[in-house]
Amino acid sequence: MTSTPPRDLQVLVPSTIDTYNTWVSSHGAAHAVDVLAADNSTRLLWIGPRKAKKVVLFFHGGGKEALDAGVQLSVCILEYDLIPANPYPRQMLQGILALEHLIELGYKPSEVSIVFGGDSAGGHLSLSLMAHLHRSRAVKYTSRSLFEQYGSVRGCFLVSPLASFRLSTPSYQRWFSADVLSRKVVHKWGLYLVEKSPWQEEISAGDGWGMALDVPGSWWENLKAIDRVLVTGGYEEVFSDHIQQLGKMLQSKSHGEVTLYMGNETHDGPLMDFAAGRRPSETTKTITDFIISCFKE
Repeated sequence: MTSTPPRDLQVLVPSTIDTYNTWVSSHGAAHAVDVLAADNSTRLLWIGPRKAKKVVLFFHGGGKEALDAGVQLSVCILEYDLIPANPYPRQMLQGILALEHLIELGYKPSEVSIVFGGDSAGGHLSLSLMAHLHRSRAVKYTSRSLFEQYGSVRGCFLVSPLASFRLSTPSYQRWFSADVLSRKVVHKWGLYLVEKSPWQEEISAGDGWGMALDVPGSWWENLKAIDRVLVTGGYEEVFSDHIQQLGKMLQSKSHGEVTLYMGNETHDGPLMDFAAGRRPSETTKTITDFIISCFKE
């Protein structure tokens, strides 16, 4: 990760759609892909019925626990465009389009039918979408306030999210040899994300769509657009200090319930559970329980 540029990694690692196609084929699941009419390129990849009662919009990084709990649930994965070819705010725009598409399909926030979230870069994207719901902005595809029109979204889960480009916190040094990420990787990939984008101008103006912690906390004051937020991370990851700061900041600014859970793990621990085929960690169980409780309460 330190030495291989993103374009080279994208050649070596299967794309989102290739991974999805392989997974549904190997599990005998239905193949369902929506191409969003708003830009005729963004794709949503469905796991489970396209029209369930509840839906999780996932920004990548199952369903059985929800079924056992009596929740009819679909998971919808956004295939968002990658850096460096597509810098910020392209991914946020696609997240907005995805949420609007689900609403058009009949999933209504007011009916407690939508939870969204993601891990790592997907956690950053989830923060951007939450920021858009909190403070709607005029963008290429939409200028309307989804919160004012449809009400609050039931829940958002943030797994090891990128929340700041201030790379001087102690955790960037403390766990340098333990995490899959490093200060060098975050700095270099971060530049790919924000170069030739309006990010710096927004941050300078105090607008937090692009990076949640790099603006004054007052920007998040009176957060009503999300009923419940879960922030998770690991004590042994470079993002550790920022994740804890984010959770505490959201707890102080939100009208809803904000839970911060930190585990004794490195970056993106729940993803490692599935990749290694090991028993779910406490973090994974916490995320699962959060999603189910959002829909059942």
